[in-house]
Formats: sequence, structure tokens, C-alpha cells
Amino acid sequence: MACLIATPAIAGALVIGAIESGLLRPAPSDDDEPPAASLATAIVEGQVERAYAFIRAGQDPNQPIEFQHPDLTGDRQVMVSPLLLAVASHSDNAVSMLLSVGVRRDLANNRFAACLATQLGYEDIVQILVRDDGPASKVECPQPEREFVPPLLAFVE
Repeated sequence: MACLIATPAIAGALVIGAIESGLLRPAPSDDDEPPAASLATAIVEGQVERAYAFIRAGQDPNQPIEFQHPDLTGDRQVMVSPLLLAVASHSDNAVSMLLSVGVRRDLANNRFAACLATQLGYEDIVQILVRDDGPASKVECPQPEREFVPPLLAFVE
């Protein structure tokens, strides 16, 4: 009898472990969006849980990622920090998630996140970034060199 009781518990633990490790994925339903193929795609498409899964699987949220977009980069491929990408995508949830997993606002590739949010008029994100009077509130923002520059091009190296 004990074997019959323990078996479902063991099976459940194995399934949860397989899902968390990515070996087993839930079957997609008609309502589900396909999972994002990269951290950048997850951020831009607002799939915060999927973005978190990439980080949990080992992707460093402080390291720049490749990204290309017709509006945000003028269709140029750039290396951009996940934080800047979350700001440009107007995803306050992704910004909050990235900060909660340890993204450092003081790093060179993140220091202009509040500037980008200000330039785009995303005051909700500016408030998240400058909360606690952190490093983002002390940055002098660069001015775009031209009248129209795709948002991310003004802030990536």
C-alpha cells in the first residue's frame, strides 16, 4: 500500500523537475503563444516568465545580447543590455524582474536606462529605475546627435 501512495508523489516530483529543467514542456494550446526563442524575444514580446526562465537557466542578465528591430534599432543588429531592451519595449514588468534578479544599474551597458525611459516618455519605468535614489538618478543623459535616431541606437555602444 505504501508503494501505491509514494508512486504518484515521486512521479509528480520527476515531472516538476523535468519541466524546470526544460526537458518537458507543456503541450501548447490554441490560446498559448509559442515560447520565445531568446531572452531578447521574450523581453520584446512581453513574455516575462519566459525571460526569467532564460536567466534562471544561466543567461547573465548583465551581459549584452544581440538584437535587431525595424523601429528600435533602425533594423541594425546591435548588442544591447536586457535592461535597455526592456525599457525600449515599454515593459515595466520585465524591468522590475531584471532588477529583482540582480541587474546592476551602475554598469556601463545599463547606466542610460533611465535616460532612455525619459526620452521615450515612460515615466512609470523611470520611477522604477530611480527608486531609492539609486545610480540611475545621478546619470547625465546624452542628447541624440540627430533629430530622429532609433531609440536604442542613441544608448548602445
